[in-house]
Amino acid sequence: MVFAGAVTIVTLSSCTKEQPASDSNFVSPSSYSPPISQAGNLYLVANNWVNYGNQIYVNTFKGVLPAGNASGSRTVMVYAIIEGKEVQISQTRITYKGNQLWANDSGVDVMINYQCNTDLPFSLLYIRVQVKY
Repeated sequence: MVFAGAVTIVTLSSCTKEQPASDSNFVSPSSYSPPISQAGNLYLVANNWVNYGNQIYVNTFKGVLPAGNASGSRTVMVYAIIEGKEVQISQTRITYKGNQLWANDSGVDVMINYQCNTDLPFSLLYIRVQVKY
């Protein structure tokens, strides 16, 4: 299954200009992606966008975050990798391709949000999720 996901990532990324240094570090939401068990990084590919109305497109990564710790002090930072550079999209909105892009987390899920008045102007976006305790 991992091989099929890697083939999908390579196939999809070959059509885009926004490629990070190595596609082998990224996991598509369509393939199995185990959650981060401790503090660390998770590299994902947002390519499953759903339009929820009001021109808000959302890509949800279900179950990728640890359930939490006893103290409840967990920080989740989400970065979009745009033109080879990481741009923080958690705790702030950025302008990407002329529209608003941001991320939020809820429990064990990470949501990538994009608001625009047209069809989605891209098909995938590379994401890094960093969890700190």
